[in-house]
Amino acid sequence: MDVSEESPTPEQPVDELASLRDEVTRLRKLVGPSEKSYEDLSRDSRTARDAARSAELEAGRLRAQVVELENDVRRWQRDFVWFRDHVVKKIPVLGRIISRFSRQ
Repeated sequence: MDVSEESPTPEQPVDELASLRDEVTRLRKLVGPSEKSYEDLSRDSRTARDAARSAELEAGRLRAQVVELENDVRRWQRDFVWFRDHVVKKIPVLGRIISRFSRQ
């Protein structure tokens, strides 16, 4: 078997912990101090989240404005149809009546 059946000695966890700390130190030298990078990343994340929320609020406001404009257009179309049916279509009738009176 590949697994050793020996019980681990107390030095093994200490050696492993020391090697992990050395690895963290080596990686920090490559990348830089992770705490500062994490703070910058957190700040950027919060800024992006706030910007996204602001954009969503603005999009919602604009959707409401579009609905209001669509309602206005429907009302104007309805008013136009009423005006056309009750006023414009009756003008020829008035014209014929006026022309009959002018002949007499």
